[in-house]
Amino acid sequence: MRLFALLLLCLFGSSQLRAQYTQFRGTAATGQSNEFKTPDQWSTDSNIGWKVDLPGSGWSQPIIWKDHLYVTAAVPDEGDMKPKNFADGVRTPQSMGMGFMSKAPKATISWKVICLDTKTGTILWSGNVSKGKPKYAIHPSNTYATETAVATEQGVVAFFGATGDVAAFDHSGQQLWKRELGAQPTSNNFGTGSSLATDGNLVFVQHFTEKTSDLYALDLATGATTWKADRSSGGTSWSTPLVWENDERTELVVSGGSQMDSYAPATGEKLWTLSNIKAATACSVCGDAKRLYFGGSDPFSTGPLFAVKAGASGDISPDKKNAKFDFCAWIADKSAPGMASPLSTGKRVFVAEKNILRCYDSENGERLYRTRVPGLGMVSASPILVGNNVLLVDEAGKGVLVDSTGEFKVVGNGDLGDTVWATPAAADGSIYIRGVDSLYCIR
Repeated sequence: MRLFALLLLCLFGSSQLRAQYTQFRGTAATGQSNEFKTPDQWSTDSNIGWKVDLPGSGWSQPIIWKDHLYVTAAVPDEGDMKPKNFADGVRTPQSMGMGFMSKAPKATISWKVICLDTKTGTILWSGNVSKGKPKYAIHPSNTYATETAVATEQGVVAFFGATGDVAAFDHSGQQLWKRELGAQPTSNNFGTGSSLATDGNLVFVQHFTEKTSDLYALDLATGATTWKADRSSGGTSWSTPLVWENDERTELVVSGGSQMDSYAPATGEKLWTLSNIKAATACSVCGDAKRLYFGGSDPFSTGPLFAVKAGASGDISPDKKNAKFDFCAWIADKSAPGMASPLSTGKRVFVAEKNILRCYDSENGERLYRTRVPGLGMVSASPILVGNNVLLVDEAGKGVLVDSTGEFKVVGNGDLGDTVWATPAAADGSIYIRGVDSLYCIR
């Protein structure tokens, strides 16, 4: 009987563990899901568990807690406010450096947290965080609900940078608390996009705008500020804080502009700082047990891809811009990502740029291949690892599975015919992809 009970516990515990993808790029924020077999082909009428049209719009990634799926949305009282694709978005004042000419929409928006059943796609509840007219304009390819929420045992916490509001709900939809951090202008009126991160009993909010450089550690139960840090370098950043669990310790890493900082998550003690480099600003950093990988690119320049060894301390900035520095394991010149965050498997690092996939040896930075992915266009969503395969989804809703262990090889593909910028999520045998029109469950 004891053996039988232990077997049941292992089976049940394994199932519950699988059914979690609780923050941006997964529960451990590594972009990796559990080992499970995915369909090698999918479309809107093949291998679709369900398809649901959501109210409003948003680029926040779906997150999973057991049988609950959470997304955020900005729902206007009139019109649809759907984001444009990349090609249409670049023909706008913001992309031409004239974002100051754009104006906030006149529509009243309801900022919502939406909970769905993972098995059926049924909407279980919808919670209002705030309602009003947005204070600032955004890039036409962005949304007013781009930040990904976090899910914990207590419930779900959401952040809307457009309003500066942070709010928590329990898993039944009851609001637990709300904080108002204030709406602030962003560079060139691009809007906001930094998702939340969590560790222990804290949730971390990165509020890096043109007027604020604040990093908050809030108590998950109450929303009270446990600690707060103000970066010495200002400027808007759309990257997401990373709770980096490495062989040396657990760190909270934030990035933007030309500066990165690492903090002790529980206390806010600064562990190290790195400046005089092109940091991750539009994308986020990634890490494995031994190294942190990051870099930044924009339409005007491509920075290096850096690898930083675990265990750094103090100011490790190089004397020369983008040069090698203390604890820098390797540098790959002109190889930094743009919007899609890099992905590490522990042995390999993958960088997707437009429809080019580059693969590096994570230990020494050797480039193993650089290839155009057949069938894909512009990739804005960050790649994730599903089992042993890298999942790439372009902005037209076309997806490709690439083997992560050997030479470049496509092992699966799909087409949803929907505009996709949101990073996919994967848990318990299913892949969840959010488009402009619908949310899809592939299984």
